[in-house]
Amino acid sequence: MKNIPERQKDILSIIASLDISPTMYRNAVEKYKVITKFLSDCGIEADMYPQGSFAFGTVVRPNAKDPSANYDLDFICQVSGSRADYAPSELRQKIEDAFTSSAIYGGKLKVCKECFTVEYADINGVGFTIDIVPAADETSENKKRLTQKSLAPELIGTAIAIPKHNGERNYSWLTNNPKGFRIWFDKINEPFLAASRETYRQHLFEDNRTLFSSVEEIPHGLDRSALQRVIQLLKYHRDVYYAKLEDGDDLKPISAIINAVATQIASQYTPYCSVFELLEYVLNELNIYAQQEKLTFKEFTQMYGSRTVFSRPDGKWYISNPANPEDNLADKWNQDGRIPTYFFRWVKAVRTDLIESLQQENEQQFRIAIENGLGSMAVSSVLGKKYCSPITPKPIVLQGAAKPYRSL
Repeated sequence: MKNIPERQKDILSIIASLDISPTMYRNAVEKYKVITKFLSDCGIEADMYPQGSFAFGTVVRPNAKDPSANYDLDFICQVSGSRADYAPSELRQKIEDAFTSSAIYGGKLKVCKECFTVEYADINGVGFTIDIVPAADETSENKKRLTQKSLAPELIGTAIAIPKHNGERNYSWLTNNPKGFRIWFDKINEPFLAASRETYRQHLFEDNRTLFSSVEEIPHGLDRSALQRVIQLLKYHRDVYYAKLEDGDDLKPISAIINAVATQIASQYTPYCSVFELLEYVLNELNIYAQQEKLTFKEFTQMYGSRTVFSRPDGKWYISNPANPEDNLADKWNQDGRIPTYFFRWVKAVRTDLIESLQQENEQQFRIAIENGLGSMAVSSVLGKKYCSPITPKPIVLQGAAKPYRSL
Protein backbone atom coordinates (compact mmCIF):
# COMPACT_ATOMS: atom_id res chain seq x y z
CA MET A 1 0.00 0.00 0.00
CA LYS A 2 1.36 3.42 -0.93
CA ASN A 3 2.49 5.65 1.95
CA ILE A 4 2.49 9.17 0.46
CA PRO A 5 3.89 11.00 3.54
CA GLU A 6 6.79 8.55 3.70
CA ARG A 7 7.49 8.94 -0.01
CA GLN A 8 7.47 12.73 0.32
CA LYS A 9 9.84 12.50 3.27
CA ASP A 10 12.19 10.31 1.24
CA ILE A 11 12.26 12.77 -1.67
CA LEU A 12 13.04 15.60 0.74
CA SER A 13 15.82 13.50 2.26
CA ILE A 14 17.35 13.15 -1.19
CA ILE A 15 17.30 16.88 -1.90
CA ALA A 16 18.58 17.64 1.62
CA SER A 17 21.53 15.34 0.92
CA LEU A 18 22.41 17.51 -2.10
CA ASP A 19 22.29 20.71 -0.05
CA ILE A 20 25.44 22.25 1.37
CA SER A 21 26.27 20.77 4.77
CA PRO A 22 26.56 22.91 7.93
CA THR A 23 30.29 22.12 8.04
CA MET A 24 30.86 23.20 4.46
CA TYR A 25 28.63 26.26 4.92
CA ARG A 26 30.76 27.38 7.86
CA ASN A 27 33.93 26.70 5.88
CA ALA A 28 32.72 28.69 2.88
CA VAL A 29 31.79 31.69 5.03
CA GLU A 30 35.22 31.61 6.68
CA LYS A 31 36.96 31.38 3.31
CA TYR A 32 35.24 34.36 1.72
CA LYS A 33 35.88 36.47 4.81
CA VAL A 34 39.56 35.56 4.57
CA ILE A 35 39.55 36.62 0.90
CA THR A 36 38.04 39.96 1.89
CA LYS A 37 40.83 40.51 4.42
CA PHE A 38 43.46 39.44 1.89
CA LEU A 39 42.22 42.01 -0.62
CA SER A 40 42.18 44.66 2.08
CA ASP A 41 45.82 43.83 2.91
CA CYS A 42 46.54 44.34 -0.81
CA GLY A 43 45.04 47.83 -0.60
CA ILE A 44 41.72 46.86 -2.21
CA GLU A 45 38.76 47.85 -0.07
CA ALA A 46 35.92 45.60 -1.13
CA ASP A 47 32.66 44.14 0.13
CA MET A 48 32.43 40.40 -0.55
CA TYR A 49 28.92 39.00 -0.44
CA PRO A 50 27.16 35.92 -1.80
CA GLN A 51 24.87 35.91 -4.79
CA GLY A 52 22.77 33.21 -6.40
CA SER A 53 22.07 29.95 -4.62
CA PHE A 54 24.36 30.59 -1.65
CA ALA A 55 22.57 33.88 -0.99
CA PHE A 56 19.09 32.38 -1.48
CA GLY A 57 19.74 29.20 0.51
CA THR A 58 18.98 27.04 -2.54
CA VAL A 59 22.34 25.34 -3.10
CA VAL A 60 22.37 21.91 -4.75
CA ARG A 61 25.33 20.01 -6.10
CA PRO A 62 25.74 21.15 -9.70
CA ASN A 63 26.56 17.91 -11.50
CA ALA A 64 23.50 15.71 -11.90
CA LYS A 65 25.67 12.83 -13.16
CA ASP A 66 27.86 12.83 -10.05
CA PRO A 67 26.25 13.32 -6.61
CA SER A 68 29.74 13.84 -5.11
CA ALA A 69 30.55 16.78 -7.40
CA ASN A 70 31.97 19.99 -5.97
CA TYR A 71 29.74 22.92 -5.10
CA ASP A 72 30.01 26.18 -7.06
CA LEU A 73 29.43 29.16 -4.77
CA ASP A 74 29.08 32.62 -6.31
CA PHE A 75 30.26 35.85 -4.72
CA ILE A 76 30.39 39.51 -5.67
CA CYS A 77 33.58 41.43 -4.91
CA GLN A 78 32.35 45.02 -4.87
CA VAL A 79 35.23 47.48 -4.62
CA SER A 80 34.82 50.95 -3.21
CA GLY A 81 33.78 53.61 -5.69
CA SER A 82 31.52 53.48 -8.74
CA ARG A 83 32.02 52.30 -12.27
CA ALA A 84 32.89 55.87 -13.21
CA ASP A 85 36.16 55.36 -11.31
CA TYR A 86 37.32 52.34 -13.35
CA ALA A 87 37.44 50.87 -16.79
CA PRO A 88 35.92 47.35 -16.60
CA SER A 89 39.13 45.66 -17.77
CA GLU A 90 41.11 47.76 -15.30
CA LEU A 91 38.97 46.56 -12.40
CA ARG A 92 39.40 42.93 -13.44
CA GLN A 93 43.15 43.35 -13.79
CA LYS A 94 43.40 44.92 -10.36
CA ILE A 95 41.72 41.93 -8.72
CA GLU A 96 43.63 39.41 -10.84
CA ASP A 97 47.00 40.99 -10.00
CA ALA A 98 46.25 40.77 -6.28
CA PHE A 99 45.38 37.07 -6.48
CA THR A 100 48.24 36.01 -8.75
CA SER A 101 50.78 37.79 -6.53
CA SER A 102 49.71 35.63 -3.58
CA ALA A 103 51.51 32.42 -2.64
CA ILE A 104 48.21 31.21 -1.16
CA TYR A 105 45.82 31.99 -4.02
CA GLY A 106 48.13 32.10 -7.05
CA GLY A 107 48.17 28.34 -7.52
CA LYS A 108 44.45 27.92 -6.83
CA LEU A 109 43.22 30.67 -9.13
CA LYS A 110 41.47 30.03 -12.42
CA VAL A 111 40.85 33.09 -14.57
CA CYS A 112 37.48 32.80 -16.33
CA LYS A 113 35.73 35.15 -18.73
CA GLU A 114 33.23 36.48 -16.18
CA CYS A 115 34.86 35.66 -12.83
CA PHE A 116 37.86 34.39 -10.92
CA THR A 117 37.54 30.90 -9.45
CA VAL A 118 39.32 29.68 -6.32
CA GLU A 119 39.13 25.94 -5.69
CA TYR A 120 39.33 24.50 -2.19
CA ALA A 121 40.25 21.04 -0.96
CA ASP A 122 37.63 18.39 -0.30
CA ILE A 123 35.96 17.91 3.05
CA ASN A 124 34.81 14.31 3.47
CA GLY A 125 35.21 13.79 -0.25
CA VAL A 126 33.30 16.88 -1.37
CA GLY A 127 34.90 20.22 -2.20
CA PHE A 128 33.74 23.62 -3.32
CA THR A 129 34.83 26.50 -5.51
CA ILE A 130 34.26 30.18 -4.94
CA ASP A 131 33.51 32.18 -8.08
CA ILE A 132 34.37 35.83 -7.57
CA VAL A 133 32.77 38.46 -9.81
CA PRO A 134 34.41 41.92 -9.65
CA ALA A 135 31.99 44.83 -9.35
CA ALA A 136 31.67 48.52 -8.59
CA ASP A 137 28.70 50.62 -7.57
CA GLU A 138 26.40 51.67 -10.41
CA THR A 139 26.41 55.39 -11.19
CA SER A 140 23.76 57.65 -9.68
CA GLU A 141 22.60 58.60 -13.19
CA ASN A 142 21.93 54.98 -14.12
CA LYS A 143 20.25 54.27 -10.80
CA LYS A 144 17.93 57.22 -11.39
CA ARG A 145 16.96 55.86 -14.81
CA LEU A 146 16.33 52.39 -13.40
CA THR A 147 14.30 53.80 -10.52
CA GLN A 148 11.97 55.56 -12.95
CA LYS A 149 11.37 52.30 -14.83
CA SER A 150 11.12 49.97 -11.86
CA LEU A 151 7.98 48.57 -10.22
CA ALA A 152 10.08 48.18 -7.06
CA PRO A 153 12.18 51.37 -6.97
CA GLU A 154 13.24 50.69 -3.38
CA LEU A 155 15.47 47.88 -4.69
CA ILE A 156 17.50 49.93 -7.14
CA GLY A 157 19.85 51.56 -4.61
CA THR A 158 22.00 48.42 -4.48
CA ALA A 159 22.56 48.21 -8.25
CA ILE A 160 26.13 47.49 -9.31
CA ALA A 161 28.14 47.27 -12.52
CA ILE A 162 30.15 44.17 -13.44
CA PRO A 163 32.63 43.63 -16.29
CA LYS A 164 30.97 41.78 -19.18
CA HIS A 165 33.24 39.79 -21.48
CA ASN A 166 32.99 40.77 -25.14
CA GLY A 167 35.74 38.62 -26.60
CA GLU A 168 39.51 38.43 -26.13
CA ARG A 169 40.23 40.64 -23.11
CA ASN A 170 37.63 43.22 -24.07
CA TYR A 171 35.07 44.16 -21.41
CA SER A 172 32.14 46.54 -21.02
CA TRP A 173 29.99 47.39 -18.02
CA LEU A 174 26.82 45.43 -17.31
CA THR A 175 24.26 46.49 -14.71
CA ASN A 176 23.41 43.88 -12.09
CA ASN A 177 21.67 43.92 -8.73
CA PRO A 178 22.10 40.69 -6.72
CA LYS A 179 21.53 42.44 -3.39
CA GLY A 180 18.24 43.86 -4.60
CA PHE A 181 17.20 40.43 -5.93
CA ARG A 182 17.96 38.89 -2.55
CA ILE A 183 16.01 41.58 -0.66
CA TRP A 184 13.01 40.87 -2.91
CA PHE A 185 13.35 37.11 -2.39
CA ASP A 186 13.83 37.37 1.38
CA LYS A 187 10.69 39.47 1.78
CA ILE A 188 8.55 36.81 0.07
CA ASN A 189 10.38 33.91 1.68
CA GLU A 190 10.17 35.22 5.27
CA PRO A 191 6.54 34.09 5.89
CA PHE A 192 7.44 30.63 4.59
CA LEU A 193 10.44 30.53 6.91
CA ALA A 194 8.37 31.72 9.87
CA ALA A 195 5.82 28.96 9.27
CA SER A 196 8.37 26.18 9.73
CA ARG A 197 11.48 27.76 11.26
CA GLU A 198 11.20 26.46 14.82
CA THR A 199 10.62 22.84 13.81
CA TYR A 200 13.22 22.88 11.05
CA ARG A 201 15.95 24.42 13.21
CA GLN A 202 15.26 21.93 16.01
CA HIS A 203 15.67 19.01 13.60
CA LEU A 204 18.84 20.54 12.18
CA PHE A 205 20.23 20.92 15.70
CA GLU A 206 19.44 17.30 16.55
CA ASP A 207 21.36 16.17 13.47
CA ASN A 208 24.36 18.43 14.15
CA ARG A 209 24.93 18.44 17.89
CA THR A 210 28.67 18.10 17.36
CA LEU A 211 28.71 21.44 15.53
CA PHE A 212 26.25 23.51 17.55
CA SER A 213 25.74 23.66 21.31
CA SER A 214 22.28 25.20 20.93
CA VAL A 215 19.64 25.95 18.31
CA GLU A 216 20.50 29.64 18.58
CA GLU A 217 24.02 28.96 17.27
CA ILE A 218 22.74 27.71 13.91
CA PRO A 219 23.36 30.36 11.20
CA HIS A 220 20.12 31.53 9.61
CA GLY A 221 21.78 30.92 6.26
CA LEU A 222 21.08 27.24 6.91
CA ASP A 223 17.32 27.74 7.39
CA ARG A 224 15.18 26.15 4.70
CA SER A 225 11.55 26.98 3.97
CA ALA A 226 9.05 25.19 1.74
CA LEU A 227 9.83 27.75 -0.96
CA GLN A 228 13.57 27.12 -0.77
CA ARG A 229 13.06 23.35 -0.95
CA VAL A 230 10.77 23.76 -3.97
CA ILE A 231 13.45 25.77 -5.75
CA GLN A 232 16.08 23.16 -4.89
CA LEU A 233 13.87 20.36 -6.22
CA LEU A 234 13.25 22.27 -9.43
CA LYS A 235 16.92 23.10 -9.93
CA TYR A 236 18.17 19.58 -9.41
CA HIS A 237 15.43 18.00 -11.49
CA ARG A 238 16.31 20.50 -14.22
CA ASP A 239 19.96 19.41 -14.11
CA VAL A 240 19.01 15.74 -14.42
CA TYR A 241 16.41 16.32 -17.14
CA TYR A 242 18.55 18.52 -19.37
CA ALA A 243 21.65 16.34 -18.93
CA LYS A 244 19.79 13.74 -21.00
CA LEU A 245 19.34 16.12 -23.94
CA GLU A 246 21.94 16.50 -26.65
CA ASP A 247 21.97 20.30 -26.37
CA GLY A 248 20.89 20.37 -22.74
CA ASP A 249 23.44 22.93 -21.55
CA ASP A 250 22.24 25.39 -24.20
CA LEU A 251 18.54 24.75 -23.58
CA LYS A 252 18.17 24.55 -19.81
CA PRO A 253 16.69 27.52 -17.94
CA ILE A 254 19.09 29.58 -15.86
CA SER A 255 18.69 29.40 -12.10
CA ALA A 256 17.64 33.05 -11.94
CA ILE A 257 14.51 32.17 -13.95
CA ILE A 258 13.62 29.31 -11.60
CA ASN A 259 14.18 31.54 -8.57
CA ALA A 260 12.19 34.43 -10.00
CA VAL A 261 9.16 32.55 -11.32
CA ALA A 262 8.83 30.12 -8.39
CA THR A 263 9.11 32.95 -5.87
CA GLN A 264 6.65 35.22 -7.63
CA ILE A 265 4.12 32.39 -7.99
CA ALA A 266 4.63 31.37 -4.34
CA SER A 267 3.88 34.93 -3.22
CA GLN A 268 0.22 34.22 -4.10
CA TYR A 269 0.07 31.05 -1.98
CA THR A 270 -0.30 30.44 1.75
CA PRO A 271 3.04 30.08 3.58
CA TYR A 272 1.46 27.48 5.87
CA CYS A 273 1.92 24.71 3.37
CA SER A 274 4.02 21.64 2.81
CA VAL A 275 6.81 21.50 0.25
CA PHE A 276 4.70 19.31 -2.03
CA GLU A 277 1.60 21.46 -1.77
CA LEU A 278 3.65 24.45 -2.86
CA LEU A 279 5.45 22.48 -5.57
CA GLU A 280 2.15 21.34 -7.05
CA TYR A 281 0.77 24.89 -6.95
CA VAL A 282 3.86 26.27 -8.73
CA LEU A 283 3.72 23.53 -11.37
CA ASN A 284 0.00 24.10 -11.96
CA GLU A 285 0.63 27.80 -12.56
CA LEU A 286 3.55 27.09 -14.87
CA ASN A 287 1.34 24.71 -16.84
CA ILE A 288 -1.15 27.55 -17.29
CA TYR A 289 1.64 29.83 -18.55
CA ALA A 290 2.53 27.12 -21.08
CA GLN A 291 -0.67 28.07 -22.91
CA GLN A 292 1.09 31.24 -24.04
CA GLU A 293 2.92 29.12 -26.57
CA LYS A 294 -0.26 28.74 -28.60
CA LEU A 295 -2.49 31.63 -27.45
CA THR A 296 -2.15 35.30 -28.21
CA PHE A 297 -1.54 37.60 -25.27
CA LYS A 298 -5.15 38.82 -25.50
CA GLU A 299 -6.57 35.28 -25.65
CA PHE A 300 -4.44 34.19 -22.71
CA THR A 301 -5.56 37.15 -20.60
CA GLN A 302 -9.22 36.58 -21.43
CA MET A 303 -8.95 32.90 -20.53
CA TYR A 304 -6.65 33.01 -17.48
CA GLY A 305 -6.83 36.56 -16.19
CA SER A 306 -3.94 38.87 -15.41
CA ARG A 307 -0.95 36.61 -14.85
CA THR A 308 2.34 38.46 -15.21
CA VAL A 309 5.13 36.06 -14.21
CA PHE A 310 5.60 35.36 -17.92
CA SER A 311 4.38 37.80 -20.51
CA ARG A 312 4.36 37.75 -24.30
CA PRO A 313 2.47 40.85 -25.44
CA ASP A 314 4.41 41.37 -28.66
CA GLY A 315 5.21 37.73 -29.40
CA LYS A 316 8.44 37.88 -27.40
CA TRP A 317 8.90 36.22 -24.04
CA TYR A 318 9.52 38.43 -21.06
CA ILE A 319 10.42 37.39 -17.49
CA SER A 320 11.24 40.35 -15.32
CA ASN A 321 14.22 40.64 -13.04
CA PRO A 322 12.55 42.18 -9.97
CA ALA A 323 15.68 44.16 -9.13
CA ASN A 324 16.57 45.37 -12.64
CA PRO A 325 13.79 46.56 -14.98
CA GLU A 326 16.16 46.55 -17.96
CA ASP A 327 17.00 42.86 -17.56
CA ASN A 328 14.76 40.37 -19.36
CA LEU A 329 15.65 36.98 -17.91
CA ALA A 330 14.06 35.34 -20.97
CA ASP A 331 16.28 37.02 -23.57
CA LYS A 332 17.61 33.69 -24.82
CA TRP A 333 14.05 32.37 -25.17
CA ASN A 334 13.56 34.87 -27.96
CA GLN A 335 16.77 33.80 -29.70
CA ASP A 336 16.06 30.06 -29.68
CA GLY A 337 12.45 28.90 -29.82
CA ARG A 338 13.40 25.47 -28.51
CA ILE A 339 14.15 26.90 -25.05
CA PRO A 340 10.55 27.77 -24.03
CA THR A 341 9.26 24.57 -25.65
CA TYR A 342 11.61 22.40 -23.62
CA PHE A 343 10.99 24.48 -20.51
CA PHE A 344 7.29 23.61 -20.47
CA ARG A 345 8.04 19.98 -21.37
CA TRP A 346 10.34 19.92 -18.36
CA VAL A 347 7.58 21.34 -16.14
CA LYS A 348 5.37 18.39 -17.11
CA ALA A 349 8.22 15.98 -16.38
CA VAL A 350 8.64 17.44 -12.89
CA ARG A 351 4.97 16.86 -12.23
CA THR A 352 5.19 13.26 -13.47
CA ASP A 353 8.32 12.41 -11.48
CA LEU A 354 7.72 14.23 -8.20
CA ILE A 355 3.93 14.67 -7.86
CA GLU A 356 2.11 12.01 -9.84
CA SER A 357 4.64 9.35 -8.82
CA LEU A 358 3.45 9.66 -5.21
CA GLN A 359 0.18 8.02 -6.28
CA GLN A 360 1.85 4.97 -7.81
CA GLU A 361 0.45 1.80 -6.28
CA ASN A 362 3.59 -0.12 -7.13
CA GLU A 363 6.69 0.82 -5.12
CA GLN A 364 9.11 -0.10 -7.88
CA GLN A 365 7.33 2.22 -10.30
CA PHE A 366 7.65 5.00 -7.72
CA ARG A 367 11.37 4.30 -7.45
CA ILE A 368 11.75 4.39 -11.24
CA ALA A 369 9.98 7.77 -11.37
CA ILE A 370 12.11 9.47 -8.74
CA GLU A 371 15.29 8.02 -10.24
CA ASN A 372 14.20 9.44 -13.58
CA GLY A 373 13.72 12.83 -11.96
CA LEU A 374 16.61 13.02 -9.50
CA GLY A 375 19.10 10.51 -10.87
CA SER A 376 19.78 6.95 -9.76
CA MET A 377 23.00 7.77 -7.90
CA ALA A 378 21.44 10.55 -5.81
CA VAL A 379 18.47 8.33 -4.98
CA SER A 380 20.54 5.26 -4.16
CA SER A 381 22.96 7.21 -1.96
CA VAL A 382 20.05 8.08 0.37
CA LEU A 383 17.47 5.31 -0.06
CA GLY A 384 19.70 2.33 -0.80
CA LYS A 385 17.49 -0.45 -2.17
CA LYS A 386 14.24 0.93 -0.78
CA TYR A 387 11.30 0.61 -3.19
CA CYS A 388 13.35 -1.80 -5.35
CA SER A 389 11.37 -4.93 -4.61
CA PRO A 390 10.55 -6.74 -7.86
CA ILE A 391 7.07 -6.55 -9.25
CA THR A 392 5.15 -9.62 -8.10
CA PRO A 393 3.21 -11.06 -11.04
CA LYS A 394 -0.47 -11.42 -10.45
CA PRO A 395 -1.60 -15.06 -10.38
CA ILE A 396 -3.63 -16.17 -13.37
CA VAL A 397 -7.03 -17.56 -12.54
CA LEU A 398 -7.76 -20.21 -15.12
CA GLN A 399 -11.50 -20.21 -14.65
CA GLY A 400 -12.95 -17.41 -16.72
CA ALA A 401 -9.55 -16.34 -18.08
CA ALA A 402 -9.13 -15.28 -21.67
CA LYS A 403 -7.54 -17.68 -24.15
CA PRO A 404 -5.07 -19.31 -24.39
CA TYR A 405 -5.28 -20.04 -20.64
CA ARG A 406 -8.83 -21.41 -20.82
CA SER A 407 -7.63 -23.97 -23.37
CA LEU A 408 -5.00 -25.46 -21.04
